[in-house]
Amino acid sequence: MMIADRLYLRGKYMKKLLFIFNPHSGTGKIGGKLVEVLDVFTKAGYDTVAYPTQYSRDGLRKIREEGLQYDRIVVSGGDGMLHEAVNGVVNLPEERPLGYIPTGTINDFASSSQIPFKIEDAAKVAVSDHFKKLDVGVFKGEIFSYVAAFGLVTKVSYDTNQTYKNLFGSLAYGFEAMKSLDNKHFEEESKYYTIETDNGELGGIFVFGAVTNSHSVAGMKNFFLSPVVLDDGVLEGIFIRSPKSVAETELLHGGIFENSELSLVERVRSKHFKITCHEETPVYWTLDGENGGPHNEVNISVKKQALTLVAP
Repeated sequence: MMIADRLYLRGKYMKKLLFIFNPHSGTGKIGGKLVEVLDVFTKAGYDTVAYPTQYSRDGLRKIREEGLQYDRIVVSGGDGMLHEAVNGVVNLPEERPLGYIPTGTINDFASSSQIPFKIEDAAKVAVSDHFKKLDVGVFKGEIFSYVAAFGLVTKVSYDTNQTYKNLFGSLAYGFEAMKSLDNKHFEEESKYYTIETDNGELGGIFVFGAVTNSHSVAGMKNFFLSPVVLDDGVLEGIFIRSPKSVAETELLHGGIFENSELSLVERVRSKHFKITCHEETPVYWTLDGENGGPHNEVNISVKKQALTLVAP
């Protein structure tokens, strides 16, 4: 790997690091730790360029345009910043390790990868020489790091006041709100889907679905019951059928992911998913907690070990 214009300090060439951070993530808590973070990077032998993002997808732009000029890329923020960074580094023509300092609300990705939530500790991990190769998902050409989801929970999260999203996280708030919904809400948002996987086809009326590569989603660590492997080239799918009675609605309210016997929940592992909504109005999706747009048909696949993550 050839990187131009490295600094020479104390008899050693300093490697170059691009540090991209969202100054507003987690109510701006990274701002009070910038000096400590940059000091960690310098002591690890990196000449650092720090860049605060200015608008949505600015981090993605920065990585696409300048990522190859650096030995390592480290980002700090929540789901949105991570989503941009993963899309950026996975699509670079040469591999660049990605370090992550989580400052969001729920931080499912960091939890799954055992990245510390304390900023200084995460910074030290980000400049270490411990790497993991992780799978990522591909959703109509866009990369997602840990979840692509559709349905009622997604709609609730987008209809929610931003203050509550910041407090709970978008998907987490959506699941919490679902506990108070009645049969009428479930009926209104239920749609007919066909879900094609490597293991066969599911069909019927569903109220929610997600394709994941994570040990937790929206802070729930038992989202998928059996052990999840993050680098096995397989994605996990979970799909919730629409409840047909008050009793089934109560079961959903009582903890859909804790009950392995609940017949409303379909779980499947696959390398590919084709999900078709047979309704006139497209259904909205979320990618890593961000708006994935409305779609009637999507193809989702896995890119095995496509992300080089700096992790414990």
